[in-house]
Amino acid sequence: MTDFIPLILLLLVVAIALGSVFKVLGLPDVVGAIIAGVIIGPAVFGFITPTSELSAISLLSLFFIILQIGIESSADIFSRNITFISGFAITSFVLPFLVMAVGSYYVFQLPYFEAISVSLAVSIPSISITSVLLMRSGLIRIEDGQRLLGAVAMSDVLAFIILVSFHRAPLELLIISVSLIAFVVGVYYLDMFLRATSEHIIPRLDRLNDPEKEAVVFAIIILIGLGISSLFEYIGISFVMGAFFAGLIIHKDSVGEQTFRMVKVTLQRINSSFFIPLFFSISGVEMTIIALTVLPYLVFLLIVTIVIGGYAAYKFSQRFMKHISPMVSVGIFGGRGAVGIIIASIALSDGLMTETYYSVAIFATVIMAIAFTFVFDRSFRNGKLDFSFLKS
Repeated sequence: MTDFIPLILLLLVVAIALGSVFKVLGLPDVVGAIIAGVIIGPAVFGFITPTSELSAISLLSLFFIILQIGIESSADIFSRNITFISGFAITSFVLPFLVMAVGSYYVFQLPYFEAISVSLAVSIPSISITSVLLMRSGLIRIEDGQRLLGAVAMSDVLAFIILVSFHRAPLELLIISVSLIAFVVGVYYLDMFLRATSEHIIPRLDRLNDPEKEAVVFAIIILIGLGISSLFEYIGISFVMGAFFAGLIIHKDSVGEQTFRMVKVTLQRINSSFFIPLFFSISGVEMTIIALTVLPYLVFLLIVTIVIGGYAAYKFSQRFMKHISPMVSVGIFGGRGAVGIIIASIALSDGLMTETYYSVAIFATVIMAIAFTFVFDRSFRNGKLDFSFLKS
């Protein structure tokens, strides 16, 4: 235990350093953090090995990361253009996921639970990567960009629901489904209540928004998130879903723009400087060297993602997008990152995935995070999009 703090320090220093290098290169910084963990971990130098203490830190980090993802998603994303969002999520996520799962189980002979877990982790786009690309490019300001963000957010929600349900017994699944539906309805009405009473709540929260009292507001938000996450754990659903839904009800219409901005900025600072590099570097520590025997399976996962997922995103965008080119959409929706790695990490800790295929999932995610970021940057630069219509 006395060596625990130096290990955390080593992980943070290397993860932040490599993450900064990747960010300068225009690549996701989480990829740099993962590679930092791989270098320090058993796969390369072996300075750090997975321990129960690292697992505990990883779970705590996961709560804060998912809470931020929920806050950045906002329930409004799902209420706008629901037909488009659902169609994009089904064609560009669900379809390649099913192809991967069937191929993993019947062709590559993976156990059922592992086939679903790996396919889910590799096929899911990441809202963290998507939101960065959209904000960095300015596409978040237009309807097409917001539609893409909504489609990715819906895909992530579907992925979390599949993750917590597919390995359950029928009766347990029924109970969980009823509980989840009841909770979603409850969250919806709580959100409506907060909106309806916002004229009374927001002024009180705004009065607390000074440097001495902001800590109280932030603590209340964290306690709400922890309470909802604990409730999800109690009814048999992963705390990840609880943290996500807790984040969804925290938006500027319910708590006020000033409080929302404070909470969002504070979470971003804590996560970007501590929890994100720690979580993803720990994910890298848990990776092992990929054996040659599983390389055909890795190639299969990449081909399905690129050919089926990429083609579906291209055709859907070609038909329904007004101002974003199909290849830009492919680059955005193909971005893999935080969510896939989170799903792989949860599956590994729950015993649904072995270390070998966990490493395959992470390796595939890293490859696609880099490849699709290049696709997006190249397509966006060549597209020469005109934003003058925003002024009209």
